Amino acid sequence: MSQTDYAAALAAAQQLNEYDNQTLTRELGLRIEDANLPGGDVRKQAFQADFVDTSPTQGWETIEEVGRKFLRNLEEQTMEFICPKDNAERDKLLSGRSIPEVAAALATTGLIAVFATPPAWAIVVATVVARKIAKAGIDACCQVYYKK
Repeated sequence: MSQTDYAAALAAAQQLNEYDNQTLTRELGLRIEDANLPGGDVRKQAFQADFVDTSPTQGWETIEEVGRKFLRNLEEQTMEFICPKDNAERDKLLSGRSIPEVAAALATTGLIAVFATPPAWAIVVATVVARKIAKAGIDACCQVYYKK
């Protein structure tokens, strides 16, 4: 992880952390749909970009559903990555940090490296996961995940 990547991820996570969960889900869907548009391949490689809003033609319900489906899948993979207590990266990624810092750490070292997820998508999912961890704690989140 380069300091430049982390700084860009942190800046994006700080902005995303201001959104409510529904807006985050829509943002993820918007970013995923944007990847199909001209220039989208370039934009999805950035944590922040001028993503094209396709909601006027697709509707927010469709955008939100795309985000929800992807979030569900990647959130599960993220929990599989961070829940094992023998994961050497776990404590390094999660200990004593703010929500945006945890999200930036997950997005720059965990999600992208392990799942080859574009940065534009990873930072949104990482922000959602970081919020859950901050609210309930990693062990509680993992217990809920394992019960599912």
